[in-house]
Formats: sequence, C-alpha cells, structure tokens
Amino acid sequence: MILDVDTGIDDAMAILYALNRPGIALEAVTVTYGNIDIANATRNTLQILELGGRDDVPVAAGASKPLMKPFSGGAPHVHGTNGLGTVELPAPSRRTAEEHASDLIIRLARANPGQITLCPIAPMTNVALALVKAPELATLLREIVIMGGTIYHAGIGGIPSPIVSANIWNDPEAARIVLRSGARIKLVGLDVTMKTLLTPGMMAAIACGTRAGAAMMEIVRFYLDFYKSVRPDIAGCPLHDPLAVAVAEDPSLVKFEPMQLDVELAGEITRGQLIADRRSGVSPNVDVAMEVDLDRFAPRFVEALRTVGLT
Repeated sequence: MILDVDTGIDDAMAILYALNRPGIALEAVTVTYGNIDIANATRNTLQILELGGRDDVPVAAGASKPLMKPFSGGAPHVHGTNGLGTVELPAPSRRTAEEHASDLIIRLARANPGQITLCPIAPMTNVALALVKAPELATLLREIVIMGGTIYHAGIGGIPSPIVSANIWNDPEAARIVLRSGARIKLVGLDVTMKTLLTPGMMAAIACGTRAGAAMMEIVRFYLDFYKSVRPDIAGCPLHDPLAVAVAEDPSLVKFEPMQLDVELAGEITRGQLIADRRSGVSPNVDVAMEVDLDRFAPRFVEALRTVGLT
C-alpha cells in the first residue's frame, strides 16, 4: 500500500492503523496539502511514522496546492494550527525523499505491477499528477481506494456546496482525472465514515496501551472537541481516513454499490459534488461504500491503535 495523505488528525490515526495491520505492507507515504499546508503535513507524517516506530517507511512530498486554484489554508479549527491538535511531538529525525510524490507513486507501481493499492486520504492532486505523467498507472495499480465524497450524507460545513466532502472540494479537477482514469476504484465517503465513530470508551481503551496509542488519543481530543462543538449530540468523532485504509485491506467491512461517478466542476452550489449516473445501460466506474460493519471494524481499530509501536 501507498498512503497519500494531508496529515491532520484522522490521517495520523490512519497511518498508525496501517502500520499495525497484518494485511498491510506500507511501502511509502506521499504527502500533499489539505487539512494543513504541505510543510506541516510533511513534518506531521514523519513524526507520526516515528511515533509508530517506523522511520524506515519512505516519505515523499508532492503538490502544495490544487491544480486550478490557490490553497485555501486548510482546517485549523478541525485539526489545530499544527495539524495535530496543537500537540507538539518531537522533531522528526530524518528528511523526506528527494523525488516528487507523484514520481514515487509511478516508480513503485512500475516496479510492482498489479501489486500496489494506492489509498489517497487527501485531495487527489498527487494522484492526478501521477496519472497525467503516466496514464498506464491506471492499469499498473492493483486499485485506488479513495477517502472522500458523499452520495446521500450532508457535506462538510463551511463549504459552499452542500453535498461535498473536503477532499473532493479541495481539488475537484484532480478528482475528475482520477475517476475518469480507468483505474479500478473504490470510494469510502461520508455515507459510511460519518457512521464510524471513535467513542470516548474506545479512546480510553487505546490510551491504556502503548505510548504511541496514548499520544495519538491526546491529539484526538482536539478533533473530538470540534465535532462536539458542531454536533453536540454526536457520540464520538468520525474515523474518515482510518476506515478507508481498513477497507483497502478488507473490502468486506463495507457493502458497495457500483456507480458511474463524475465530479461537478462548474456549478455555483454543486462544484465538487459527486454526480451518480444510475440510468439503465450506464457502466459503473466506481464501487461506492454505502454500508459499514462497525461491529467488526471498531474492535479491529482499537486493537491496532492500542498496540501500535510494540516491537
């Protein structure tokens, strides 16, 4: 697996989850803007990998802004001014790889045809750039498992389009390139991630485990406080990015509906919205997660985070 991240709080949890799952061999992490600017996202990525005891995983920085517009500044109200809930981790002991994130994706896919699952849990600018540089990437990858989008669930507050997720909104043009690439694609969006909550009880269980898990739960408090501030009745904070990584490892955690999806680019109140064409005779291009088995995923997540970093 290659993770493509904009490391804020749920990306950090997703990285730690990937490090401690038996079915995932994390070959590299590529970084872009999104939750935070790319400099902070890159530092956070290195810090989280070191927290999890895996400073051997290559990290490459990529796009610092969307294909067609400036970077909007991220979401410090959700992830904190540093992207990690204002918690300060030790400075990373290493630097990133010299190659651009998109080039690393292409290189690893060419070296391992049919073996790499690419899991973008960020705006898909790096992935789009890789596909433009090397269109054959669509068939070289085993599949692309995307965190983003929504079909029925309400979108993210603060975005003009009401049925849009942040990862798609941040670069709709890149999302269109990916969806139209011909790659095998699974999409894990708000229809399932907003049902997949990290509860205070789960947090307590994780915090009683390793140092890495305890530190991660300290970071998560900021994220939980944000969701409580906008939805006082919510039982926890959504595990957006970790669920996508989990589905990449085990697709049986969700039920999919095949759909023909495209991204609206021009609409005044629909820019960034995923449009599903369900008309008869239309061929699907994406398997969209519509139901999630929380009873199977939740304990798996707790165990992975509770024991991450053990040697």
